[in-house]
Amino acid sequence: METLEALDHIAINDVLCRFFLAFDERDWAAMGACLATEVFIDYASSGREQPGTMSGAEFVQRRRNAVDTLAKHHSFSNLLLTRDGDGVKGRCNYLILRFDRDFKGEGEDFYHACGADEFRFGKADGAWKITSVTQRALQSWGNRQLHAGTRKTEAQDIKA
Repeated sequence: METLEALDHIAINDVLCRFFLAFDERDWAAMGACLATEVFIDYASSGREQPGTMSGAEFVQRRRNAVDTLAKHHSFSNLLLTRDGDGVKGRCNYLILRFDRDFKGEGEDFYHACGADEFRFGKADGAWKITSVTQRALQSWGNRQLHAGTRKTEAQDIKA
């Protein structure tokens, strides 16, 4: 396990800050700027997308389609980064607070989640980009019907 230079650690931390903030602010261009041309995604542990590779633009479009009327706040902590071949492997804990700004239904007006994200990063045009995201969901609570990406169907029996 090779340690990462301090400036690379800071640059990758900045990419993650911008990536998570892009969700909160619905800044799709900023999100796209954080991603490599192709990205491996695995959100299966939260009952969402099965593992697969897609373009960065497709990833952004899927996130854009899934946000509904939710106000979100993404936080991450305990970032660990290690050089791995020609790229960097990272892991951090996440907390996502989601609130329905236009809630008119019954039950809770929130759907929150926590767990760990595993990332891979590579350089493109001299800048660090996210090449892989694997989510390891720990727990979700609240009204799961508020989040389009996690709506449960009868065929699913996933504890999120």
